[in-house]
Amino acid sequence: MTFRTKLRYRFGDIDDAGIAYYPKLLHYFHCAFEDWWSDGLQHPYPRLLHDDALGMPAVKLEAEFFSPVRYGDEPFVHLGVLRMSTGSVEFGFWMTLGDDPKPLCRARVVAATVDMRKMQKCPLPDVWRERFRPFVIREEDFPRGR
Repeated sequence: MTFRTKLRYRFGDIDDAGIAYYPKLLHYFHCAFEDWWSDGLQHPYPRLLHDDALGMPAVKLEAEFFSPVRYGDEPFVHLGVLRMSTGSVEFGFWMTLGDDPKPLCRARVVAATVDMRKMQKCPLPDVWRERFRPFVIREEDFPRGR
């Protein structure tokens, strides 16, 4: 299973070439990550950070861009969990338009688990490991380029 949310590209998201400014693509992947916490896991990300004192900062990022996102496009952003280790999670993100399964872009983001009180790496709590399990996808299910 993956998490999916729809976004709208607005005028300020587009560069002079008329396509999505690439840092905005990464920003929208993070927006989907935050929506996943609220809508997919029913535990808002601010609550995780402030009440649970668990952070998940990105420590490694790899992105590929296959087809432009244009002003007015409303792509779906998909999120799947590619791997979990003791102290990190690798997420796969990709964007699609309409019913076309071919990705416009995709990214791998490795997030470390951090104790926000100490700002030090910590193990991924078992409760979250279990809650993430339904969102685990196989490498071959992480969409490749067009």
